[in-house]
Amino acid sequence: MNIERIGVKELVEECLETKHAVAREHGVSLEVEPDNLEATLYGDRRLLRAAVANLVEMAIRHNRPGGKVTVGFFNDPNRESIVVTDNGRGLPYEDLRSIRDLFCRAATTEVYEVDELDASLLGFSVVKDIADLHGGRVGVRSMEGEGSTFTLHLPRRHRGAA
Repeated sequence: MNIERIGVKELVEECLETKHAVAREHGVSLEVEPDNLEATLYGDRRLLRAAVANLVEMAIRHNRPGGKVTVGFFNDPNRESIVVTDNGRGLPYEDLRSIRDLFCRAATTEVYEVDELDASLLGFSVVKDIADLHGGRVGVRSMEGEGSTFTLHLPRRHRGAA
């Protein structure tokens, strides 16, 4: 991994730029919460761009025509967090359980066939792996019919970063 200082605004803009066509195709608008985007974080730009872009694309694809995807950022003394929120269909409880099970897969010896997994869950797995590589985690909140919020939490400063 190539750890560097990354401007949050630049990272978010890079991700959204690549997703405008998909958003238009699905009739979904993309927005940025302007608060705190001047902040910086530490990580591998290529991997973090892939993680955020993946969350944005999943929010677009699980949204509804006329829906909205918003990307924001917040920090606290311990971590930096990029937040992707949609006002789409939300996730049913069973899908949330599947995500949790997928996120906890290292603790299980169960082997899945690719066609047994909802393809959309593979995107969550990629984001989780990128978060893990950075010493972070992924959070999810969702209410069926009301939308979802996915949060990529990263340590305030990556181990080994200058």
